Amino acid sequence: MSPQTSAFLLISLPLFWAILSWFTSKKTTLFSTVNIEKVAIVGSITLLIVSLVTGLSSSMLTDEGTAAVGVMLVSISPMKAIVMLTVVAIGTILMRFSRNYLEGEACYPRFLRWMQLTLSSVVITILANHLIIFWAGWLAVSLSLHNLLLLYPERPRAIIAAHKKFILARTSECLMAGAFVLLFLAFDTLYIDEILYLVNEADQLSQTQTGFTNTQLATYAACLISAAALLKCAQLPAHGWLINIVEAPTPVSALLHAGVINLGGYLLLAFAPLVAASSEAQWMLLVVAGLSVFFSALIMTTRVTIKVRLAWSTSSQMGLMLIECAMGLYSLALIHLVAHSFYKAYAFLNTGSAVYETLEHDISAHRPPLFADWLNAAFITSLVIAASFTLSSYQGPASPWLLMALAFTAFLAMRTANSDQTQMYILVAITIALVSFYATIKGVIQSYIVPAFPAPIGIFSLMDIWVSALLVTLFALHFIMQTFANHIAVKRFKQLLFAGFYLDEWFTKVTLKLYPITLREKQSRPSHAASVSKIGSQ
Repeated sequence: MSPQTSAFLLISLPLFWAILSWFTSKKTTLFSTVNIEKVAIVGSITLLIVSLVTGLSSSMLTDEGTAAVGVMLVSISPMKAIVMLTVVAIGTILMRFSRNYLEGEACYPRFLRWMQLTLSSVVITILANHLIIFWAGWLAVSLSLHNLLLLYPERPRAIIAAHKKFILARTSECLMAGAFVLLFLAFDTLYIDEILYLVNEADQLSQTQTGFTNTQLATYAACLISAAALLKCAQLPAHGWLINIVEAPTPVSALLHAGVINLGGYLLLAFAPLVAASSEAQWMLLVVAGLSVFFSALIMTTRVTIKVRLAWSTSSQMGLMLIECAMGLYSLALIHLVAHSFYKAYAFLNTGSAVYETLEHDISAHRPPLFADWLNAAFITSLVIAASFTLSSYQGPASPWLLMALAFTAFLAMRTANSDQTQMYILVAITIALVSFYATIKGVIQSYIVPAFPAPIGIFSLMDIWVSALLVTLFALHFIMQTFANHIAVKRFKQLLFAGFYLDEWFTKVTLKLYPITLREKQSRPSHAASVSKIGSQ
């Protein structure tokens, strides 16, 4: 198969979505809105299978590491195939869910059109093997999503959230554009595969006419890419839009939290060799994302609204994914990306049932874990983690194992506090099964999906110690908040957490100054003129 034919088949899926979105925007008798939604689902699955089969088969015919990698504007790899499968699966689920959720709403055709354009832009970004195409796809994702956030323009909070995101998205795109210009100056090519090949071949780096070495330009580019990923993943203090975005309809929130926001993690996976070659970029990610994980995880525990709690959870999970990329744990980051996408899609689409489940939990008899519960959980988890670490041939930092130990300790302690001995055995079995399943999946991905990615950082390195210290401190504060919940110092600390340390207030003021919002209130009576209020004029 020729490269041109393979490239056309690869872009057939996003091209199909783009064409279908045009039909959605037209008042035509050929397709009704429901029929277009059905065609989109069937066509997406069919074209996904065709594009993946043809793309992967033709990529296997190419000799790895040759100069031919830079021929095509789009490319496919096992890692890209997994991300594409995730995108199409989430998009199909959301389109099917929205048929009933937005039934009778005048905005449903507009929602379907911009949903298809957003998905098309995401797939173009994933497939891109050219810096300009990658940047254009990244920009198109943000602009399409902006229209989804404004489906109900009469909601003030939704408009403010959309404007916050608009400002941060343009900043992220400028950072990425600067990074791509530096990469072109350093390597004299716009093809991503060629750039990564030259990064891996460090002996080919030479002096440029500007007086800077190619290595220095690549380092600056890696730092700009890391900053763009931090903004895309809504890391503190640029997180407020992600929390306010719950004002949008549930399918839009699910699309954002389960799909679009993961592009920050995909950006680091796509440029993994570049980021791994820059300790400055790694430390930027570890410090900013580490602190974001720390505070977001604590703030989430104080929230009572289901969607807001999920939004804070997304900020924390995205920070954890960025940390994994910075530490070179690419197989873990890819697992995290896929698992988080499906979990958040389910969590947002199930928020109606989650409300009743939370109410049932609140009115049921339960007690906080005792100190003995924590000790028992820590002992059991330590045995499971130690056995898994001993049996595996793991080489890398110790912090992922520490994270699993602390997470399963909290899981067992809080679940066994209100259960009998039989339930405890079941929970221990679940813990062992999850650890074993994770080790198996990670081994498969490490061997077949990301075998050529850079090696992770060493055990007990300074980066590993920093992440481990954050995790231990986070666990200690969580333990104190659970055990001494009625202490006055804990109550005051929870008040600060509930306010989010007032980090978002300053950016809201900046947004209203840079991007004033004019709101038109709904008419209370037909004879009354609509009152107009301008936010941010003072």
